[in-house]
Amino acid sequence: MGHNSSRAAFDGFLAKTHVEHALTQPDDSHNDLPTFLATAVFLDGTPDDLRAIYESQQSRLLSWSPSPENITDKEGRAQFLGDERFQRAYLTYFSMENGRMAGNARALAMSHLLTGAKPLIYGLFGGLGRPLIFLSDGMELRTAVMVVESLTLAAVDWTEPIYEILTSPQAPRQAQDFFLPGEIIGRLAYDGRFSGIMKSGPGFSGVTQIFTNMAAKAAIVDYLHQLDCRDPIDTLQDLSRYSVLLLCATHKPSAPAFDFYLSYVPTLINSARVLLVEFEEPHHQVVLIRGLWLLMILLYITQLRPVVDPELLYSVSMAPQNLSWGGILEQFQRRDAVTQGAPRDMQLLRTLRSLWELGKTDGEGGRLHLQAAWKLFSQWTKWTGREGEREETLNIRI
Repeated sequence: MGHNSSRAAFDGFLAKTHVEHALTQPDDSHNDLPTFLATAVFLDGTPDDLRAIYESQQSRLLSWSPSPENITDKEGRAQFLGDERFQRAYLTYFSMENGRMAGNARALAMSHLLTGAKPLIYGLFGGLGRPLIFLSDGMELRTAVMVVESLTLAAVDWTEPIYEILTSPQAPRQAQDFFLPGEIIGRLAYDGRFSGIMKSGPGFSGVTQIFTNMAAKAAIVDYLHQLDCRDPIDTLQDLSRYSVLLLCATHKPSAPAFDFYLSYVPTLINSARVLLVEFEEPHHQVVLIRGLWLLMILLYITQLRPVVDPELLYSVSMAPQNLSWGGILEQFQRRDAVTQGAPRDMQLLRTLRSLWELGKTDGEGGRLHLQAAWKLFSQWTKWTGREGEREETLNIRI
């Protein structure tokens, strides 16, 4: 997890952005500095790496604005869910709660994730799952600051349709009614209820177009419950293996492209892996897995349901000297080292780290995750999926 000097630098820069920069920004972007800094620590970044990351990001971030009123109890916590104007009030409230619990970050998280009229566990899946990522980083690094920020984001990025979908009552299903992730996505890919729904093009910001379409929303509820969540650990492993295909096997043949939003999926799954052990009740573990699966479904639809062709990943040949994670990590760190005071792409490094961690726990030895990491290293040049001009597009069915 890095050396003591790196951890000290991490704590210092994290505290600085925590005090100075709002978590959500006026242009609908987020302050991702905390997770960027955490990624550098996970990959044994140096204090200079951390400083370069901080300096490359902080100039675009705006400071906190006062909230219309304070939040002082759980009733107030529930009253302003989804209202960005209250992000400062939420941060102050959860900081005070952290002090009341003597800095016990896990107790702080569980007391708000699992209690109240609308438990904040359902808020972990708003904002592209950022609250989930912040929480897992906070737990891994044992830093209450990121747990406070996670709870703040879970409240501010609260998405009522996600809460409604995840709490929609369902009749019990038989074993034959469950399917693997790839089988469900294969059905969803040809479902006419999603045809033409993303009128504004790809991008997760268009997810509201799904939520406001009743037929599409009903279809999502059905697909959500086709996944067998009775054994969360096994299900998480299935999702992990399929995530590398969404990342690396959805482009056109002979035209490699990697979608920015689909690249979040391995990181979201790794965050769920970290957090699964923190939830003791099976019901809460199921909510975690089902919320993760919901995000995967939504990301696949908002990115226009590309063709998933496993051969695009399986056929990639690997250089002999890079058949191990050590070789790939060394190559990545050399290529993406700090240059001229600015790091390369932090989303790329985060995705690499997630693949690495998921590969360690894969029952098949993590070969698929290693293959995906090599493909990223050898073929990635930039992200697609954000409607950039002249960018490569995924293999979208017409």
